[in-house]
Amino acid sequence: MTKNPISIVRGRGGEVEAEGPIDSLASELLSHAGFIHQYTLSGTWHRLPFDMGKEWENAHASHAAEMLRAARYPVQLDPSLSPAAPTRDTVGDGAPRSVRAAAQTLRTWAQNTDGLRQPYEAGRTLAVLAQGDDSLLRPAADLLLATASAVSALPGPTHDRDARRLAELAGVLRVVEIEVDRIALHLQATPDLAPSAARQHAHAAVEAPPKLQALVHRLSEQRAREYEAHLPPPAPAPAPAPAPAPSSGGRGR
Repeated sequence: MTKNPISIVRGRGGEVEAEGPIDSLASELLSHAGFIHQYTLSGTWHRLPFDMGKEWENAHASHAAEMLRAARYPVQLDPSLSPAAPTRDTVGDGAPRSVRAAAQTLRTWAQNTDGLRQPYEAGRTLAVLAQGDDSLLRPAADLLLATASAVSALPGPTHDRDARRLAELAGVLRVVEIEVDRIALHLQATPDLAPSAARQHAHAAVEAPPKLQALVHRLSEQRAREYEAHLPPPAPAPAPAPAPAPSSGGRGR
């Protein structure tokens, strides 16, 4: 057993993860505490599920630290993961920390696509979006549908229209989830490419179909028109001041 400590920390994206010399026993103890093990190009990523709330994450991280210490592992627990830490689950702009953490994770993946050039890694990333309890698309669709129900109870035709649109978007996300899940399973069953083949296709440009691009353009224009319709009318420009009358410059007779 190593003398180097196992660190349980909150990452920059808000995720709770365990780092350090984690052997098979430590890995099993982390699993008992609710940690998930994901295999990446750089090794095994030990983390708690996303979007469970800060109080839940603090309790499970502390439980993991207690079990590891009981098994004589040196452990460093991030002070912010203590059960006594404040459990306020929002940030300055009012957004839940779990939502911000998920958004940050997606931004990080979108900016670091080197690991997606092999089929299995691409499929694993898509699986996080659309599979299992950690799916991001499913709760997003549920949230849209719940909001649609709430908006539909508000008076006025505008709220009825917004409720229908939210319900339609929820249905679209359901379709996206199913399709992404199918592609993820297909990619995870595909053998990895040879390094030269992976490099050959690394910079292949992929664009949305022209019809989809045109649809997005039309929707953007419609959104701009609707936004402008809600703006207050501009104040009328002040009338120009009358020009001064020309003075008589002649001398009297």
